[in-house]
Amino acid sequence: MKRTRLLLLMLLAVLPGPASAQIAQTPVQASYQTQDLKRLSIEELMQIDVTTASRRDEMLSETATAMVVIRQEDLRRAGITTLAEALRLAAGVHAAQVFGQGWAISSRGFNISTANKLLVLIDGRTVYSPVFAGVFWESLDVFLPDVERIEVIRGPGGALWGANAVNGIINVITKTASDTQGTFVRTGIGTENRGFAGARYGGKAGWGKYRVYGQFRAEDDREFVAGGSAQDDVQFGQSGFRMESTAQATVRWLLQGDVYTARSGLADRDDVKMSGANVLSRFTRAFSPSSRLQMQLYYDRTNRRVPNQYQGTRDTFDFDLQQQFNIGSRQNFVAGGGARASHGDDFGDGPGFFFEPRVRTSTLFGAFLQDEISLKPDRVFVTVGAKVERNDFSGLELQPTGRVRFKIDAKHSLWGAVSRAVRMPTRFDTDLRIRIPNTERLLLTGSDTFESENVVALEGGYRGQPRRWMSVDVVGFSNRYTDVRSQELPSAPGQPVVLGNTLNTRSAGAELMTSVQALPRWQIHGSYTYLWKRFEKDSGSRDFSNGVSEANDPAHQFRLRSYVDLGRKTELDATVRFASALPSPAVERYAELMLRLGWQAQPGLDLSLIGQNLLHDRHEEFAAATPREYLHRGVHFRVDWRF
Repeated sequence: MKRTRLLLLMLLAVLPGPASAQIAQTPVQASYQTQDLKRLSIEELMQIDVTTASRRDEMLSETATAMVVIRQEDLRRAGITTLAEALRLAAGVHAAQVFGQGWAISSRGFNISTANKLLVLIDGRTVYSPVFAGVFWESLDVFLPDVERIEVIRGPGGALWGANAVNGIINVITKTASDTQGTFVRTGIGTENRGFAGARYGGKAGWGKYRVYGQFRAEDDREFVAGGSAQDDVQFGQSGFRMESTAQATVRWLLQGDVYTARSGLADRDDVKMSGANVLSRFTRAFSPSSRLQMQLYYDRTNRRVPNQYQGTRDTFDFDLQQQFNIGSRQNFVAGGGARASHGDDFGDGPGFFFEPRVRTSTLFGAFLQDEISLKPDRVFVTVGAKVERNDFSGLELQPTGRVRFKIDAKHSLWGAVSRAVRMPTRFDTDLRIRIPNTERLLLTGSDTFESENVVALEGGYRGQPRRWMSVDVVGFSNRYTDVRSQELPSAPGQPVVLGNTLNTRSAGAELMTSVQALPRWQIHGSYTYLWKRFEKDSGSRDFSNGVSEANDPAHQFRLRSYVDLGRKTELDATVRFASALPSPAVERYAELMLRLGWQAQPGLDLSLIGQNLLHDRHEEFAAATPREYLHRGVHFRVDWRF
């Protein structure tokens, strides 16, 4: 048995360059004390409770979807400092830093600096921007010690979550107030992470429990590939609260909110400013173990100013209602609906970039129904469902799914799915105007007839435990995208380029994840993902981009993570990640290493020395329209203190 494990470890270590290793992550641990890894069995890795796949509680091993979980222990042991950086740990997700404040993050392709096919949630609050259907990662963060887990779904989720859940869903779930009682302080200093500090306090009141927190970080500027400082250093501050009713209450309620402010710079300006605030409330009534009603409301306000480019203020209101119930012993239903209204004052702050109209209020209404049917008790499960939505840009959209899961035995299962999802139009597609400098002539314009982008996805996989000390998760997929955004050349001289929908894309790929208990105090988590795609044009298309501006993805990714308990309350953790070359703009393939040496000086006090990007003094991860930048090797020291 030991020889078999050692052979497997050697194989993982020498996989060829195009491999990418990472794991199906494990259950949440609230304690920051040194963990004996033999207590975290492979069975526990498979039995994590998740909610994103079906909008209800279920075990990871029972989901009929491609999914991984990044747990709190993974964030701590990897030395992660920001939410965007944490997504580098997720198998099948390409997370690359473009410049000091900007990230390109996507799943299963279509990654650009304004990626628009990935739905991101924080405690059920949708955080994508209606301006371009993506996320401003530089202004999105959480206090990482308060994160319980990050659930990452690869593949469509529109049947439950609606528009923009095209290639995946990221759901950040924070801990309850009950799990964050007392005081916790995190602080650190380093070379690239110049300084960071955060604190949280949790307490009790007559109505329940609460917590408050605050955090700040300062990051150093990067270097242009062409030479010289990019002057894109970042200062970010955020604070917030969470209040909850007692666990014994008949109707449980939650109220939480955050406020943030950030400043950054660019090569020719140093006053890029971002700020915002949000508040979320949730009410839950459980009628029985299998019947529950939940209502959620939230409000979000964002302000963003990039001198000589963009300025905007946006208010978003969202309402969501869902009911879970059973009919008989073989049907488990989840049904609900919601509405969202977003009002934005968006306009260009430069000589050639603006929106027309400058102000727009957009609305989105939807309803969904999903039924999981047990055809053969405890063996065969079929899930059917759909969401119907109406948006102001393309009207009614239907997003159905059909899934089947076959439970071979207690430790092995097969699943398959076919789904349709849409990426609805945004202001970038319909209202964008780019003027030729120093003239009134338009160079590019959006179109009122812009339609939703569509995907029909076929997926299938195996999830199981071939050995007591090893888990394996294998997925294959084939996607067909239609009405993808194109750039249509004018039909007459003097006319602008018009955004259209004349591109189509085929993609396919495979994803492999494994977790190995190598030794009682040594775990290894690995993943490899392969992606192939090809763009095609409709007949009569005048597109000249061939999809270059819509996708810049590595064909291969590989991640390998190792957690070792050295004894004497000391930990040694390593993360290796590899991405193959990007096609256009071309970026060379790279591999990088992160190391963490941790020591529990005394109960409640952890010290960590963390090295980032250790294989190169500098390297490039992604290229966009902005000047290209290098990332540098960095080291920082971190202190976690709980009392």
